[in-house]
Amino acid sequence: MVIRPSLPSTLSFVLVSALVTGCGDDGGGGGNDELGDTAGSEDSDTTGGESTSGSEDGETGSDSGDTSTSGTDAGTSTDTSTDTSTDTETDTDTETGTDTDTSTDTDTGTETDTDTDTGDNPLWTTPSLWYSVEDRLIYIDIDEADGSVVELVASTITTPLVDGQNGLTMLEDGSLLGSRESPGETQIFWIPEPPTDGSDVEATILGVVPDNLRIEALYTDCEGLVYLMDTGVDVGSSEGNRLIRFTGDYLGGDLSYEVITDLGESSVADIDDMSPGIDGMGAVTDGTGFAIDSGTVYDFNYNFGTGTLKGQGGTWGVHALGGPLFLDGVARLYLLNSDAELFEASPQDLVVSPVLVTGPTPNGDAPAGWSGLAGPLTECETTIDPQ
Repeated sequence: MVIRPSLPSTLSFVLVSALVTGCGDDGGGGGNDELGDTAGSEDSDTTGGESTSGSEDGETGSDSGDTSTSGTDAGTSTDTSTDTSTDTETDTDTETGTDTDTSTDTDTGTETDTDTDTGDNPLWTTPSLWYSVEDRLIYIDIDEADGSVVELVASTITTPLVDGQNGLTMLEDGSLLGSRESPGETQIFWIPEPPTDGSDVEATILGVVPDNLRIEALYTDCEGLVYLMDTGVDVGSSEGNRLIRFTGDYLGGDLSYEVITDLGESSVADIDDMSPGIDGMGAVTDGTGFAIDSGTVYDFNYNFGTGTLKGQGGTWGVHALGGPLFLDGVARLYLLNSDAELFEASPQDLVVSPVLVTGPTPNGDAPAGWSGLAGPLTECETTIDPQ
């Protein structure tokens, strides 16, 4: 909008002598184009033990905004002020100011923020449990109100996997990282988008753990780093047991590792599955967690390899779900037995509930619950310190 002040008639003569024949105002507004790139990398510091290699894996997200304003103010103010200054000073100031402000300020405001950050993956922020046996991936939907089971859904894994004991852990993006142990090797696989509707799913084979290690369990800590339980010389004793951690880009196939804790003298004979812990305030911990060995559950310190017997329950699967996943803010502990029966257990004294749900019978001869138990991990601070 152009605001033009009104001139007194006594100045008309000056205007005529100046012969202002016209004026033009043409304005254009250039839009700002802001592009922001954010890269986050997670680098696991290998501060002790055997280390073979390390890598950095980053995620990129883009945030762009485009604001364009085109203002074409064509103000053709044709001032035909024919001031014939006679004695009667007929000021015919017919200011036909056709100030046609055609400023089509078409600010389309297309701030197309292309930031694809749609928030946390719902599988990471809602209570659920997962396990896998043979060619099946099992999803258990947990009620956020009381921790009961809403439903159990089985999907078929169409990718051939090693026939062996299954380890499983959930990564921060809601994907699942799995292991299949057999004499002489352990296969590592990845399921980027685990289905919750029973549809078939493919697994990405990442490779075999170096040095012919036999891995029985996987574990994700509070920083998103992935740990493995090396079962040592056999699957029945603590001889050669070690807690190790991936140092390479494991999703890219680099399965290099470092030793975090030597568990050869551990008070637990052989750890079949690892879970986050629950402290006295009900918060999730990772340096101290729950370890299960063929139905015996320990409150276990992963740094020192020492454990306190909690009681009996389950067989090979254990996992704790943090309080923020539930409406009442109370953390819960779950156990899976060899018959694929799921229980809730008291973190304090391991009093076990009645069976919550029972999983399907495998097509082959594997025990129905031959797997570790996985689920999301709520925000916490790591207390795992390499020695």
